[in-house]
Amino acid sequence: MKKIDEILTVRSTMFAGISVLVLLAAIVTMGLLTPFLVKVTSGEGILLEAAYFNARTALPTLALVLVLAFCLMLGSAGRKEGLAVAGFGLLGSIVSAVLSPFSSMPINVAFPILAAALFAVVYKLLSSQGSSFSEKLRRTGSHIIHLGAVLLLVGIVFSTNLNLEDSAIISLDEVGTFESMGYSIRITDFSSGMEGEPYGGYSGSAYVNTIDFDVYEWGRFFEHGQVKYINDFKWGQSYTETYIHRGLLEELFIAPKSVDSKTQTVDLYVRKVPFMTFLWGGFYIMVLGIVLVFVSGSLSSGNSVSGNSVSGNCVSGNRASGNEARVKMTKNQKKTKSEMKRK
Repeated sequence: MKKIDEILTVRSTMFAGISVLVLLAAIVTMGLLTPFLVKVTSGEGILLEAAYFNARTALPTLALVLVLAFCLMLGSAGRKEGLAVAGFGLLGSIVSAVLSPFSSMPINVAFPILAAALFAVVYKLLSSQGSSFSEKLRRTGSHIIHLGAVLLLVGIVFSTNLNLEDSAIISLDEVGTFESMGYSIRITDFSSGMEGEPYGGYSGSAYVNTIDFDVYEWGRFFEHGQVKYINDFKWGQSYTETYIHRGLLEELFIAPKSVDSKTQTVDLYVRKVPFMTFLWGGFYIMVLGIVLVFVSGSLSSGNSVSGNSVSGNCVSGNRASGNEARVKMTKNQKKTKSEMKRK
C-alpha cells in the first residue's frame, strides 16, 4: 500500500485539479448543447436558467477550490500545512452548513472553502521567490491569477445567492417602496411621443415613453434616474433603456416592465445585486496576472537571446583561437622539417 506522501504530490494534485476542471467543462458543455439537441430532435424550444448550472457545478467547483488551496500550500509550506488548510476549509463548510450564519445555504457551504483558498493564495503570493527578476515576476503573476479567480468565485457565489428583485406599479408623482432592498422610487416626470424618421404610416420610427424618477435609500435621497420603454415600428419589437448604478458593494438595476401612457403609470422592475465589486475586481486582477506572466516571458526570452549571442561569441572566439593554434603548429612543423633536411 502506498504511503500518503507518495499519493499527495504536486503532480497528483495537479492531475486531480485538471480532472475536476474537465468534469466542469463537460457539465457546462452538455448544458449548453441540451437546448440545441432538444430543438433538433423534438422541435421544442427550452431554456436552461442559471439554477440548472448552479445545482450541477457547485460541488465540482468547491472540490476544485479545495484542490487549489492544497496544491498552493503543498508547494509553499508543506504537505501537513496543505492538509490543515484544506481540512479547515472542509470542516468549516460543514459547521457553517449546520449553524447557517448566512441566509443562503450555498453561501454557508462555499464561504469557508473560499476563505481557505484565499488564505492559501495570499500565503503563496507572499512567500513566492525566484532566481531572477523575470522568474519572480512570472510566479507573482501566476499567483495573482489565482487570487483573481478566487475573488471572482466569491463575487459569483454572493451575487447569485444574495440578489434581491421586486416590481411595483407606480404612477406619476407617487412613490413605490421596495422594503427588502431599502429603496423607494418616486416618479417625477412621464413623457411619451414619436421619435426618429417617419416610417410607414407613423410620424416616427418609434414610440418612446420616458420616465424620470428619484431614488431614495432608507428614506434619504440617493440619485436621479431615467428609463425608457421603446416600441420600435421599424423592427417590430419593444425594448427598454435600463438605469444601472454600480457602487462599491452593490449594483442597482431599474427597468420598466410595461407602461401605460394614458394613465401615466409604469411597472418598474428593481434588482439589487451585492458583491459585484468582487466579481469585476477578480476579473481585472486575473487580467493583471496574465499581463505579468506575459511580460516575464518576454523578459526571459530576451535574456536567453542575449545569452546565446554571448555564448556564440565565445564559440567563435574558441574557433578563432583554435585556428591560430593550427597555424602555429603548421609553422612549427615546417621549421622542424627544414631543420631535418639541413641536418
